[in-house]
Amino acid sequence: MINNKSISKDSTHEFSKIRKIYTKYLFKKRKTTSVVKTTPFDKVIQGKPIRNIYIQTNDPFGYSLQDTTVRPKKWIEKAGNSIHGKTKRFVIKELILFKKKENLDTVKLKESERLLRNQRILRRVEIIPKLSDNNDSVDVYINTIDSWSMIATGSVSTSKIGIRIRERNFLGLGHVFDNRFRHNYETGKNLYRFNYTVPNIAKTRILGNVNYFKNEDEYFNKSVSLTRPFYSPLAKWAGGITLGQNYFRDSLDYEIKDMDIHSFKYNFTDLWVAKAFRVSKASNINITNLIVSARYYERNYKESPNFLADPVNFFSDQKNYLVGVGLSSRHYVKENYIYNNGIDEDVAIGHTASLVGGFQDRPNLQRLYFGGKVSMGGYINTGYFGAEIEYGSYFNKGKSDQGTLDISTLYFSKLMNLGKWKIRQFSKLNYTVGFDRWNIIADELSLNEHDFEGMDGIRGARNLIGNQKLMVELQTQSYSPYEFLGFRISPFFNAALGVIGNTKGSFFEKDQVIARLGLGIMFTNDYFIFNNFQFSFSFYPKIPGEGSNIIKSNVIDNRDFMLMDFDFSKPNHVRWNRWD
Repeated sequence: MINNKSISKDSTHEFSKIRKIYTKYLFKKRKTTSVVKTTPFDKVIQGKPIRNIYIQTNDPFGYSLQDTTVRPKKWIEKAGNSIHGKTKRFVIKELILFKKKENLDTVKLKESERLLRNQRILRRVEIIPKLSDNNDSVDVYINTIDSWSMIATGSVSTSKIGIRIRERNFLGLGHVFDNRFRHNYETGKNLYRFNYTVPNIAKTRILGNVNYFKNEDEYFNKSVSLTRPFYSPLAKWAGGITLGQNYFRDSLDYEIKDMDIHSFKYNFTDLWVAKAFRVSKASNINITNLIVSARYYERNYKESPNFLADPVNFFSDQKNYLVGVGLSSRHYVKENYIYNNGIDEDVAIGHTASLVGGFQDRPNLQRLYFGGKVSMGGYINTGYFGAEIEYGSYFNKGKSDQGTLDISTLYFSKLMNLGKWKIRQFSKLNYTVGFDRWNIIADELSLNEHDFEGMDGIRGARNLIGNQKLMVELQTQSYSPYEFLGFRISPFFNAALGVIGNTKGSFFEKDQVIARLGLGIMFTNDYFIFNNFQFSFSFYPKIPGEGSNIIKSNVIDNRDFMLMDFDFSKPNHVRWNRWD
């Protein structure tokens, strides 16, 4: 049995020393308000009983948190609001971390605001605590403004007709569905998609999802899942179960040739659970948890490549048993102008350290697995910098088997002003190298855009494979001060470099390096959940197998620059390629 007091005392002392070194020499303190930063007013209201909680939700158009007397006046605002399902008050109530009549905890108060802000159904969130007249209790006021949550699109051509409807706040309940249908006149075949998500089942914070997709080639994936993530550093447990089946036909080396196409069909079961033990003091800015977790993952193949294509039995049934232990320490700060134009966003600052061990059972092969990960991120003088290093390997009869080292970094600069425009610079780097990988093309890395950490716009791969890969990407993003009906046009510049090679040869060989330069425009809308889409052109000096001086459109995706979170929950092996 784990002694929680012993954990808190010893772990906090050691972690405190690490944090002091980490903060002093690498990261600077951020002046932006943290969701757990203490203010004088926080000290006044801390511990006082919550007398009442008042929740006010508003439709997307014509409302303001700064002036609650503002009401929609334009006919288009009123029309839009009339067909929008406003978020129900009980949906907000079930998402916050505090209740009426309990003593107020300012950490829970500000973490609740962050959780609400991260709900894509809400565009603006504000939680204001106010002392009662006799100062013996607190009233909490929660004000929100919705995002427009539905989008319908259609397509018509001489051979196909289709429609897609997406709704992220169905009937104001926060439910999400994505329905799509397309009919091919020439073949008579159809494409279907149905995806429905309930984000908080019966106040448990368990997310339920049902997914079904089938295309015109009869490829399909179907799954049902129940998942409770560590939605907050204050959460004490997490877990999930997923059951599903996938079927598709594909080439192992991405080349489209009939003789190289293979059928893949498998069932999978994924079951995991995690428990968090708080090890930080209540006064600490970072919330630090010791997390222990366990996972069972099973994959059973019904169809797979034949022996000639898969002589090492790479695509075989497998059962994986994993356990993990890790320290996760983090808090959040508010930022603007990262993925959205002027809307509050939350950036995680912290660090994690974790170990994963387990056992894999395949036909005629049983082997152990060990891995570890360290990550950290925070503000430096010029902006935000985060880094992660992860290594893991199977061990067969005491020898390393299919080892993976992965190193990644993320940086974004301080917000810069150019007249009324705002500009931010982004960059990321990812380096992956394998050791003792299997002798089959499916166990190679590639630069193909469909591979894990591939390069957008690269579709051929026969000459672009190896056991080490470097990806570097830079983006200069502008944010427009001008808007029309909430729409803004924000140009960006993007540059990327991809390198593939083998550890036994030269890494930067001429035909193993691909560069890309891109220009694009990001379209955003302040009112919509689906607020980002873009149009871009990219120039490739040379793509082996395709030619030179190639221009492609709409291949850049600025969602590549995902923020770090420093969470540890479901134990995983280090991701290698698309077949993991």
